[in-house]
Amino acid sequence: MNINSRIRQRRLEAVLNYDDARAAAQKRLPKAIFDYVDGGAEDEVTLRRNTKGFRDLSFEPKGATWIEQPDLKTNILGLELSMPVLTAPCGGMRLVHPEGDLGIAAAAAQAGIAHVATSASGYTLEEIAATPGPQWFQAYRFSNQEAMRSLVHRAKAAGFEGLVATIDTSVSGNREKDFRNGFSYDMRINLSNALRMAPQMLRRPEWVYRYMRDGMPFQLPNTADLTVDGKPMELTEMIRTGKDSHSPSWEDIAWMRANWDGPLIVKGILGTADALTAARLGADGIIVSNHGGRQLDGAPASIAVLPQIAAAVGDTVTVLLDSGIRRGSDVLKALSLGAKAVLVGRLPAWGLAVNGQAGVSHILEITRAEMIRTMRLLGCPSVQQLDPSWLSGHILAGADAP
Repeated sequence: MNINSRIRQRRLEAVLNYDDARAAAQKRLPKAIFDYVDGGAEDEVTLRRNTKGFRDLSFEPKGATWIEQPDLKTNILGLELSMPVLTAPCGGMRLVHPEGDLGIAAAAAQAGIAHVATSASGYTLEEIAATPGPQWFQAYRFSNQEAMRSLVHRAKAAGFEGLVATIDTSVSGNREKDFRNGFSYDMRINLSNALRMAPQMLRRPEWVYRYMRDGMPFQLPNTADLTVDGKPMELTEMIRTGKDSHSPSWEDIAWMRANWDGPLIVKGILGTADALTAARLGADGIIVSNHGGRQLDGAPASIAVLPQIAAAVGDTVTVLLDSGIRRGSDVLKALSLGAKAVLVGRLPAWGLAVNGQAGVSHILEITRAEMIRTMRLLGCPSVQQLDPSWLSGHILAGADAP
């Protein structure tokens, strides 16, 4: 093992949890990239609600019980998962580390779970699909129905097993940190962004070296044919100049159902009405999600609205959840309140920043170990047995407070 490998290994050994991974990533990423992953919309009220919602839930363990090997395995819409976790669709991951979405997908496969690929990746959906392991594809509308349909057809041809329609991005949330930092998915160097971002880039020479070796100028390849005023579409266009919704409409979802043979999942559900509409249109699953606090600030924590949504749809659709998962214990709380699995976004992103695919694998195995330890302490033998009885008072008063 050479000296660089030893340094990277020591970095990983120092990462024991989410906060460690976040702190290590902050030391390695330019401020604009770190804030893009870390931040939320406007005053970040919903971002804080997400984590507080989990912290305000208390377990009710069953004592005098030894669980030798807690069973984490689950089946989600045909996916056999070693634990009830999927890696969430996150745009811009190639800016975090050159391995980007390919590294996250490979680490997910190694962990025995599934990856959900994003339309807003630095790699083509075909390149991501070529990574071994089960994967779903997440589709935006991108203010262009034909572009959306083209992506769906490409995802089908590439072999993705499920399609995720994200409905909470009519425009991008007002992520003021990104605008202050001059962040854009399109990080091509020009005089304007060079002057604005050079000071923070120079403080992160390792990131700059990797970025330059990766070719430096690139755009979002899956949207390369989408332009605004003759220029490639960037993050900022979704909020500043969008002329139409970037989320699929219910009519679009009906079209997806008619044109997609595999599981169809609707992401961005925060109320029972939308959940029931998705079920009526033939969705196989829904993801209770506020987009990690990055869209509508003031929306409730996903975990706070999960129980009533799960109760409303019953067994008609498979319920998943994202937003706010920081530990394996959070996964178990979500399952206790009606989710069948969760999606994690920032967790693998921080691992990626620390050490590429190996960092993602490290953080996923930490999450698995936390789940196993918590289930032993609970006295719960299987994730299939989790229900509200494992929580004290189920949802405590104030769980949705800012």
